[in-house]
Amino acid sequence: MKIVNTTAPIQIEDLKKYFSDNEVVFFIDYKNSSLKGKKLLIYLGNLDIPCDINFENSNSEEINEIISEYLNLPSLVNIPILEKITIQLLFEKKNIFLEKNKELIEKNNVILNEWILKLESLPLYNMYTIGNNCFSDFINEFETVDTLELKGINFVNLLKYEEFYTFYEKISEIKPKFYTHLFKEYIYKGKNLYAYWANENNPMFLLTYGIASGVAKPEQHIEAKIKALEEISSYETIKTE
Repeated sequence: MKIVNTTAPIQIEDLKKYFSDNEVVFFIDYKNSSLKGKKLLIYLGNLDIPCDINFENSNSEEINEIISEYLNLPSLVNIPILEKITIQLLFEKKNIFLEKNKELIEKNNVILNEWILKLESLPLYNMYTIGNNCFSDFINEFETVDTLELKGINFVNLLKYEEFYTFYEKISEIKPKFYTHLFKEYIYKGKNLYAYWANENNPMFLLTYGIASGVAKPEQHIEAKIKALEEISSYETIKTE
Protein backbone atom coordinates (compact mmCIF):
# COMPACT_ATOMS: atom_id res chain seq x y z
CA MET A 1 0.00 0.00 0.00
CA LYS A 2 1.33 3.40 -1.02
CA ILE A 3 -0.30 6.32 0.78
CA VAL A 4 -0.82 9.60 -1.04
CA ASN A 5 -1.68 12.46 1.32
CA THR A 6 -3.93 14.91 -0.46
CA THR A 7 -6.98 17.16 -0.25
CA ALA A 8 -10.30 16.95 -2.06
CA PRO A 9 -10.87 17.45 -4.86
CA ILE A 10 -7.80 15.36 -5.62
CA GLN A 11 -5.35 16.88 -8.04
CA ILE A 12 -5.14 15.25 -11.47
CA GLU A 13 -1.45 14.48 -10.99
CA ASP A 14 -2.25 12.56 -7.80
CA LEU A 15 -5.11 10.66 -9.47
CA LYS A 16 -2.72 9.57 -12.22
CA LYS A 17 -0.62 7.85 -9.55
CA TYR A 18 -3.52 5.47 -8.83
CA PHE A 19 -4.21 4.67 -12.46
CA SER A 20 -0.55 3.74 -12.93
CA ASP A 21 -0.24 1.89 -9.59
CA ASN A 22 -3.25 0.20 -8.01
CA GLU A 23 -1.49 -0.06 -4.65
CA VAL A 24 -2.02 3.67 -4.12
CA VAL A 25 -4.42 4.71 -1.34
CA PHE A 26 -5.48 8.34 -0.92
CA PHE A 27 -5.53 9.85 2.55
CA ILE A 28 -7.80 12.91 2.46
CA ASP A 29 -6.88 15.88 4.65
CA TYR A 30 -10.41 16.86 5.70
CA LYS A 31 -9.60 20.16 7.38
CA ASN A 32 -7.88 21.60 4.33
CA SER A 33 -10.22 20.14 1.69
CA SER A 34 -12.65 22.40 -0.14
CA LEU A 35 -15.08 19.48 -0.46
CA LYS A 36 -16.66 18.50 2.84
CA GLY A 37 -19.68 16.63 4.18
CA LYS A 38 -22.09 15.10 1.69
CA LYS A 39 -20.32 16.64 -1.32
CA LEU A 40 -17.09 14.89 -0.37
CA LEU A 41 -18.83 11.55 0.17
CA ILE A 42 -20.55 11.70 -3.22
CA TYR A 43 -17.30 12.77 -4.87
CA LEU A 44 -15.31 9.88 -3.38
CA GLY A 45 -18.14 7.43 -4.08
CA ASN A 46 -18.19 8.44 -7.74
CA LEU A 47 -14.40 8.17 -8.05
CA ASP A 48 -14.54 4.73 -6.40
CA ILE A 49 -10.86 4.74 -5.48
CA PRO A 50 -9.14 3.36 -2.35
CA CYS A 51 -9.19 6.17 0.19
CA ASP A 52 -9.71 7.21 3.77
CA ILE A 53 -10.19 10.51 5.59
CA ASN A 54 -7.74 12.15 7.96
CA PHE A 55 -9.69 14.16 10.55
CA GLU A 56 -6.59 15.51 12.27
CA ASN A 57 -7.09 19.15 13.33
CA SER A 58 -10.76 19.04 12.26
CA ASN A 59 -13.25 20.24 14.86
CA SER A 60 -15.88 17.94 16.34
CA GLU A 61 -18.72 19.81 14.63
CA GLU A 62 -17.25 19.11 11.19
CA ILE A 63 -16.62 15.48 12.03
CA ASN A 64 -20.11 14.94 13.46
CA GLU A 65 -21.63 16.54 10.37
CA ILE A 66 -19.96 14.14 7.93
CA ILE A 67 -20.82 11.17 10.17
CA SER A 68 -24.49 12.15 9.99
CA GLU A 69 -24.27 12.62 6.23
CA TYR A 70 -22.62 9.22 5.89
CA LEU A 71 -25.32 7.47 7.90
CA ASN A 72 -28.02 8.99 5.68
CA LEU A 73 -26.21 8.63 2.35
CA PRO A 74 -28.24 6.77 -0.34
CA SER A 75 -25.16 5.79 -2.36
CA LEU A 76 -22.12 3.61 -1.72
CA VAL A 77 -18.78 4.93 -0.59
CA ASN A 78 -15.88 3.09 1.06
CA ILE A 79 -14.39 5.13 3.90
CA PRO A 80 -12.83 2.87 6.57
CA ILE A 81 -12.76 5.48 9.34
CA LEU A 82 -16.48 6.23 8.90
CA GLU A 83 -17.28 2.51 8.79
CA LYS A 84 -15.44 1.94 12.07
CA ILE A 85 -17.05 4.96 13.71
CA THR A 86 -20.45 3.62 12.66
CA ILE A 87 -19.70 0.22 14.19
CA GLN A 88 -18.75 2.02 17.40
CA LEU A 89 -22.01 4.01 17.40
CA LEU A 90 -24.10 0.91 16.73
CA PHE A 91 -22.39 -0.98 19.54
CA GLU A 92 -22.96 1.90 21.92
CA LYS A 93 -26.62 2.19 20.94
CA LYS A 94 -27.12 -1.54 21.55
CA ASN A 95 -25.25 -1.29 24.88
CA ILE A 96 -22.52 -3.62 23.69
CA PHE A 97 -20.07 -0.83 24.46
CA LEU A 98 -20.41 1.88 27.08
CA GLU A 99 -21.97 4.97 25.57
CA LYS A 100 -19.36 7.66 24.92
CA ASN A 101 -21.09 9.50 22.08
CA LYS A 102 -24.50 10.15 23.60
CA GLU A 103 -25.14 13.47 21.86
CA LEU A 104 -24.15 12.12 18.43
CA ILE A 105 -26.29 9.01 18.91
CA GLU A 106 -29.30 11.06 19.99
CA LYS A 107 -28.90 13.34 16.99
CA ASN A 108 -28.86 10.32 14.63
CA ASN A 109 -31.27 8.14 16.59
CA VAL A 110 -33.75 7.55 13.77
CA ILE A 111 -31.21 6.60 11.10
CA LEU A 112 -29.23 4.43 13.54
CA ASN A 113 -32.45 2.54 14.31
CA GLU A 114 -32.88 2.00 10.57
CA TRP A 115 -29.33 0.64 10.28
CA ILE A 116 -29.95 -1.70 13.22
CA LEU A 117 -33.21 -2.97 11.71
CA LYS A 118 -31.58 -3.72 8.36
CA LEU A 119 -28.58 -5.42 9.98
CA GLU A 120 -30.73 -7.47 12.38
CA SER A 121 -32.83 -8.57 9.41
CA LEU A 122 -29.83 -10.14 7.68
CA PRO A 123 -30.31 -13.56 9.37
CA LEU A 124 -33.56 -13.66 7.36
CA TYR A 125 -31.54 -12.90 4.26
CA ASN A 126 -29.15 -15.73 5.14
CA MET A 127 -32.08 -18.15 5.28
CA TYR A 128 -33.30 -16.78 1.96
CA THR A 129 -29.93 -17.60 0.34
CA ILE A 130 -30.37 -21.26 1.26
CA GLY A 131 -33.44 -21.58 -0.96
CA ASN A 132 -35.08 -24.21 1.24
CA ASN A 133 -38.91 -24.20 1.29
CA CYS A 134 -38.88 -24.79 5.05
CA PHE A 135 -37.09 -21.49 5.62
CA SER A 136 -39.12 -19.75 2.92
CA ASP A 137 -42.30 -20.47 4.86
CA PHE A 138 -40.72 -19.00 7.98
CA ILE A 139 -39.46 -15.91 6.14
CA ASN A 140 -42.96 -15.28 4.77
CA GLU A 141 -44.20 -14.82 8.33
CA PHE A 142 -42.25 -11.56 8.56
CA GLU A 143 -43.20 -8.19 7.15
CA THR A 144 -42.00 -7.55 3.61
CA VAL A 145 -40.63 -4.10 2.82
CA ASP A 146 -40.74 -3.14 -0.86
CA THR A 147 -39.45 0.42 -0.53
CA LEU A 148 -36.85 1.65 -3.02
CA GLU A 149 -35.34 3.93 -0.37
CA LEU A 150 -31.55 3.52 -0.27
CA LYS A 151 -30.73 5.83 2.64
CA GLY A 152 -28.24 4.01 4.85
CA ILE A 153 -27.15 1.64 2.06
CA ASN A 154 -23.60 1.61 3.40
CA PHE A 155 -24.61 -0.95 6.02
CA VAL A 156 -23.19 -3.49 3.58
CA ASN A 157 -19.70 -2.08 4.05
CA LEU A 158 -19.67 -3.15 7.70
CA LEU A 159 -19.97 -6.83 6.78
CA LYS A 160 -16.30 -7.17 5.86
CA TYR A 161 -15.10 -6.50 9.41
CA GLU A 162 -14.59 -9.50 11.68
CA GLU A 163 -15.19 -7.36 14.77
CA PHE A 164 -18.58 -6.25 13.45
CA TYR A 165 -20.23 -9.63 14.12
CA THR A 166 -20.20 -8.95 17.85
CA PHE A 167 -23.25 -6.90 16.82
CA TYR A 168 -25.30 -10.12 16.77
CA GLU A 169 -24.35 -11.16 20.29
CA LYS A 170 -26.91 -8.78 21.73
CA ILE A 171 -30.30 -8.67 20.05
CA SER A 172 -32.48 -5.57 20.21
CA GLU A 173 -36.26 -5.69 20.40
CA ILE A 174 -36.75 -4.68 16.78
CA LYS A 175 -38.59 -7.29 14.73
CA PRO A 176 -36.74 -8.16 11.49
CA LYS A 177 -38.19 -7.43 8.08
CA PHE A 178 -37.55 -8.84 4.63
CA TYR A 179 -36.27 -5.99 2.47
CA THR A 180 -37.12 -7.18 -1.04
CA HIS A 181 -35.23 -4.45 -2.90
CA LEU A 182 -32.14 -4.53 -0.69
CA PHE A 183 -32.00 -8.32 -0.53
CA LYS A 184 -32.73 -9.25 -4.14
CA GLU A 185 -31.69 -6.48 -6.50
CA TYR A 186 -28.31 -5.56 -8.00
CA ILE A 187 -28.28 -2.09 -6.48
CA TYR A 188 -24.78 -2.07 -4.98
CA LYS A 189 -22.84 -0.63 -7.93
CA GLY A 190 -23.92 -3.53 -10.13
CA LYS A 191 -23.62 -6.13 -7.37
CA ASN A 192 -26.21 -7.75 -5.14
CA LEU A 193 -26.18 -8.15 -1.37
CA TYR A 194 -24.63 -11.61 -1.61
CA ALA A 195 -21.39 -10.07 -2.92
CA TYR A 196 -21.00 -8.40 0.48
CA TRP A 197 -22.58 -11.12 2.62
CA ALA A 198 -20.31 -13.88 1.29
CA ASN A 199 -17.02 -13.09 2.96
CA GLU A 200 -14.52 -14.94 5.14
CA ASN A 201 -15.31 -12.89 8.26
CA ASN A 202 -19.04 -13.66 8.26
CA PRO A 203 -19.74 -16.66 10.55
CA MET A 204 -23.35 -17.03 9.36
CA PHE A 205 -22.27 -17.21 5.73
CA LEU A 206 -19.36 -19.55 6.50
CA LEU A 207 -21.60 -22.04 8.25
CA THR A 208 -24.13 -22.02 5.42
CA TYR A 209 -21.37 -22.35 2.82
CA GLY A 210 -19.68 -25.08 4.87
CA ILE A 211 -22.81 -27.22 4.80
CA ALA A 212 -23.28 -26.69 1.07
CA SER A 213 -19.67 -27.67 0.37
CA GLY A 214 -19.61 -30.55 2.87
CA VAL A 215 -17.04 -28.93 5.16
CA ALA A 216 -19.36 -28.47 8.13
CA LYS A 217 -21.60 -31.14 9.63
CA PRO A 218 -25.36 -30.93 8.96
CA GLU A 219 -26.10 -31.10 12.70
CA GLN A 220 -24.04 -27.94 13.20
CA HIS A 221 -26.13 -26.26 10.57
CA ILE A 222 -29.41 -27.42 12.09
CA GLU A 223 -28.35 -26.36 15.57
CA ALA A 224 -27.31 -22.93 14.34
CA LYS A 225 -30.54 -22.45 12.39
CA ILE A 226 -32.69 -23.48 15.35
CA LYS A 227 -30.85 -20.95 17.48
CA ALA A 228 -31.32 -18.26 14.84
CA LEU A 229 -35.02 -19.05 14.52
CA GLU A 230 -35.45 -18.85 18.28
CA GLU A 231 -33.67 -15.50 18.42
CA ILE A 232 -35.65 -14.04 15.52
CA SER A 233 -38.94 -15.34 16.92
CA SER A 234 -38.23 -13.65 20.24
CA TYR A 235 -37.95 -10.18 18.70
CA GLU A 236 -40.65 -7.69 19.54
CA THR A 237 -41.49 -4.62 17.55
CA ILE A 238 -40.53 -1.26 19.06
CA LYS A 239 -41.33 2.20 17.85
CA THR A 240 -38.59 4.27 16.30
CA GLU A 241 -38.66 7.99 16.68
